[in-house]
Amino acid sequence: MKNIKSWSLLETPRKNKYFYDTRMKRTQLCHPLLFHMLKLSRSDRDVKLWVENLEDAAVEIDGAGRFSKKEIQYYYQKYLMLKENGHFTEIDQKEKLGGVIEPETIERNLANSKQVVFEVTDYCNLDCRYCGYGRFYSDYDQRENKKLDVRSAKQLLNYLAELWNSPLNNSRDRTVFISFYGGEPLLNFPFIKAIVGTIEQFPRHRNRFAFSMTSNALLLEKYMDFLMEKNFNLLLSLDGNEKNTAYRTFKNGKPAYKSILKNVKALQKKYPDYFRKHVNFNAVLHNKNSVSDIYHYFKAHFGKTPTIGELNTTGIKESQKEEFREAYANIYESLHQSEDYRPIEKDMFVKLPDASAALQFLHFNSDFCFTDYNGLLYFNSDVKHLPTGTCSPFSKKIYVTVNGKILPCERIGQQFGLGYVTPEGVELDYAKIAEKYNAYFDKIRKQQCNVCHNTSACIQCTVVSLFYRNRNCTSPRF
Repeated sequence: MKNIKSWSLLETPRKNKYFYDTRMKRTQLCHPLLFHMLKLSRSDRDVKLWVENLEDAAVEIDGAGRFSKKEIQYYYQKYLMLKENGHFTEIDQKEKLGGVIEPETIERNLANSKQVVFEVTDYCNLDCRYCGYGRFYSDYDQRENKKLDVRSAKQLLNYLAELWNSPLNNSRDRTVFISFYGGEPLLNFPFIKAIVGTIEQFPRHRNRFAFSMTSNALLLEKYMDFLMEKNFNLLLSLDGNEKNTAYRTFKNGKPAYKSILKNVKALQKKYPDYFRKHVNFNAVLHNKNSVSDIYHYFKAHFGKTPTIGELNTTGIKESQKEEFREAYANIYESLHQSEDYRPIEKDMFVKLPDASAALQFLHFNSDFCFTDYNGLLYFNSDVKHLPTGTCSPFSKKIYVTVNGKILPCERIGQQFGLGYVTPEGVELDYAKIAEKYNAYFDKIRKQQCNVCHNTSACIQCTVVSLFYRNRNCTSPRF
């Protein structure tokens, strides 16, 4: 396989030119002459020969102007200097992307995972038209109004507690989020109360614990005293005003907006400080609202800037595609159709896709971003990487379905569990999980990654791209 060149060339609409060097993780403003030389080199032309064979006293370069031989010589020397210092090399992608997951990696990830998410129940007191477990989609376990067995959840927590308190846990005083998800989790409040009580009995040798929950808010007033007392971080689902929230209905088809608003306002009135610090909103964008509608509604009613997500576009049933297309709305188009999109864009900033993409670019494509102290103090450019942006299993979270299936997150189709938990114990085979993931990596590595320039900054989940649907992540982290 032919090696790929380490650098890419970029030009902005205003004709500013840059090069990005993957190996050096550096983006640099580029003079038109240097840019031209790099274009020659990328097309396998001999830059030295081009410079030596110039005959005219001045040369026209790519519409950027005429440049003298002296200027060309200067930027040729700059090109050579950068090259001598590690820029503009070739990368053996097969070697670079030769990383594999070992069984020990799975165990270490579990000991250091930042979040445990329980699907408390698969029952919901709403029938939202666009629900990820509803009419549009097909790759989830049958919803049978089940509740997750408390004994199973405690088995998993005890299993994890041994790892959390072992030498494999490499961080002290880390906050682990215990999260409750559904269905509507408050429909199984005894489970939530039991798990909170269990966690509160755990020794705090290495970790602190915090609680979070995604909720439709219909039972919020009933249980808000407990949620406030335990400092729950709440992510409440609401799409804006009554018209905007028309797809959020009860089982009988009646609109749920007024009931949701009543519960949210009750919490805001009784516990204003808690509401300000610990409550956030998630709105789904569709054809009955807009970014502007959502933004102004939450600012006016709650003084909050919500998270806005699009409908998931994968895994749609064939019979539902037309109805889905009718309901779908694009966040970019909706934002830029707003008369006041500039102020909205400025205020929402990191909650919008453009800002998120920019932050991801800076994170992956700069040489001054470190995920931990080891990365800051010790850098090894020869480390073999895993292809794509797939999370190493359980490195971020552990998700348990109402049926006891264990998955690396809630966005992955439930037919692809990595293990099970029952009232009798936890079934996780680290070797089989590692083997499964390495098979995924081998497949995608050969098909795409070995010829891609963006491997260092890829955010695509291999597991999702090969098999699963990319459901919007809605379990809260604060």
